[in-house]
Amino acid sequence: MKAITVLASMVVVFSSCNCQKTAAEQPKATPEKEMVTQQTIPTLEYEESTRGFFRSITVVNQTVAVISVRNGEAKTTKISDTDWKELTALYQKVNNENLAGLKAPTEKRFYDGAPIARLRVMTKEKEFESAPFDGGFPPAEIEQIINKLIAIADKQQ
Repeated sequence: MKAITVLASMVVVFSSCNCQKTAAEQPKATPEKEMVTQQTIPTLEYEESTRGFFRSITVVNQTVAVISVRNGEAKTTKISDTDWKELTALYQKVNNENLAGLKAPTEKRFYDGAPIARLRVMTKEKEFESAPFDGGFPPAEIEQIINKLIAIADKQQ
């Protein structure tokens, strides 16, 4: 029994030493890699719909997926570097915690004058969703990022 315990202990010790060596041997992150990491943003999803209209724009890791028909297939393409940098800069201005409390500037969605729209931000920890607003008339706090998402989606189609 002692032999098995000693053998198991030796296996654990030697395998942990090996893991430390391989971790130490891996190269450190270069400034370029750190820059890319800093520019990543969480998943953004903008959706607008009425009884006869639907559009969903989802941005994940410098790709955009656009769905134009309910239960339709997404058209996925890569976002250009310039658009990605601009989108990243606009996202830095968004306060996720305040999304649900944003007031819509118009109320056309109440009588089918505009589609009902929402912005969702999905981080690793939590999901944030804006209050519903009229498509084409977002709250001022998120207007720039909404317009950029729509412009990116329009380029992809």
